[in-house]
Amino acid sequence: MLVGLPAPAVIGKTAHPVRDSLRQALKNLAAYALDFFLPRLCVFCEAPVEVTADTAVCGSCAEGIPAVTSPLCLRCGRLFPWRQGQDRTCHICRQEPPPFAKARAAVVYEEEGPTGQAVKRLKYGRRLEYLPVLQSWLRRPACLELASQAGVIIPVPLHAKRLRERGFNQALLLAQALPGVVLRDTLRRIRPTRPQTGLDPLARRGNVQGAFAVTRPWEVEGQNVLLVDDVYTTGATVQECARVLRAAGAREVNVLTAARTAPPGVAKAGFGGRGKVTPGP
Repeated sequence: MLVGLPAPAVIGKTAHPVRDSLRQALKNLAAYALDFFLPRLCVFCEAPVEVTADTAVCGSCAEGIPAVTSPLCLRCGRLFPWRQGQDRTCHICRQEPPPFAKARAAVVYEEEGPTGQAVKRLKYGRRLEYLPVLQSWLRRPACLELASQAGVIIPVPLHAKRLRERGFNQALLLAQALPGVVLRDTLRRIRPTRPQTGLDPLARRGNVQGAFAVTRPWEVEGQNVLLVDDVYTTGATVQECARVLRAAGAREVNVLTAARTAPPGVAKAGFGGRGKVTPGP
C-alpha cells in the first residue's frame, strides 16, 4: 500500500561537483533518448510534450492553467471579484480573523478545467501521473518563499480508514515536494469525517470540528509551521488544523495549497491571471 513517498535524505551527504554534474548529464541524455523513442504525452490532451518541459503538460494546456495573482486578501488569500487594485484584508477576515497568519495557493481551482481535472484524478482516481503536475505548481517563487519561512512543514492528515482506502495522502506527497522538514505524524486526524464536497460552509466547519489533534506538541512548540493541502475551498479544514497547532504551542501557522476555489464573481468577471504556470528556479 502506498502511503507516501520518502523525503530525500540530505543530512551528512558530501557534495562531489564533477560526479554530480556527470550524473545529471547522463540523466538528461537518458531523458532525451526516452523522449525520442517514446515521446511524452500531455496528461490532459495527449499531445506531444516538449522534451524540456518540467512536467507532462503541453504548452497549450499549460497556458490554460490560471495562476493565482493579486489582488487578493492579505490574510486568507481570497481572490477579489474585481481584478484590479491592491491586496487588502477581506471583510470576512476583518470580522473573524482566522487562526493562521496567511494562506496562499498556486493556481485557481476550476471544476471543469485542467486544475480541477488534475486534483480530482489524483485524489479520487489515484492517478499518480498528475502528482508531478501539482508539485510543479508549488514550485512557483511565491510558494517557495512561503515555504522558506517555515521551521517545519505539516500536511493535512487523512484518517487511517481513508488512508487505507485511498492508499496515499496527497497532502503529504505535495508537502514532500517542498524544501524543508516535513512532519508526517505530528498532526493526526483522530476521527473520521464526511467528505467536505457538497457541504455548505457551516456544515464544513462542524464536520471537522474536533477532528484533529497534535500528538507530539514538542515538535511544533515555538515553530513557524507551514500547513499544506491540495485545495482551499472554504478554509474550514485548514482553520481547524491551524487552531489545534496554535493551541499546541506553534508560534505561527501559514497555509499553502496547490489550488483554491474562486468566488463566483471572479469566474463571471473572467480571471485576469490566466497564463502559463511555470515552476520556480
